[in-house]
Amino acid sequence: MMRIFKYRFGSRRPSGGFTMLEMMIIVVIIGIAAALAAPTLFSAGPRIKARAEARNILNMARLARSKAISDGAQYGVYLDTGNRRYLLFKNTSNPSLMSYDNGDSLVSGPVSYSPDLTANSSFNGDAVVFISTGRASQSGNFNIDIASGGALYTVSVLASTGRSKLQ
Repeated sequence: MMRIFKYRFGSRRPSGGFTMLEMMIIVVIIGIAAALAAPTLFSAGPRIKARAEARNILNMARLARSKAISDGAQYGVYLDTGNRRYLLFKNTSNPSLMSYDNGDSLVSGPVSYSPDLTANSSFNGDAVVFISTGRASQSGNFNIDIASGGALYTVSVLASTGRSKLQ
């Protein structure tokens, strides 16, 4: 008699899946890796926030310069450290001062930044103003750091060209 089937009915056949033990070992390994990586990820959060705010201020400074060139008017960025915010303005109330006044037109903002960040400026009046040639009113920096320190990001503006960069 010739056998058609290789295995008899009810016999145990090898399967191509994973056993429960193998699955549990993988879960334990993933858990250990996550436990080791978690402190690093949590400490990176404030640094990521600081860099994001610095990038936002950089983009705002570049937008102010671009608008000043295209509109032929004065635009600037003001850092309000007392209220923890920054804004983009059109210098309309007193253009000869080249600074921010409450009467200036708001173009964008104010944008509030996180309480766990500190910010300061080396600009007189905490504002930089761009003129129609693209030049800035003064050279200086906007500095963003986490409150505990150690993640300082600087947005530098060069007066002669009005170019801004993140350091």
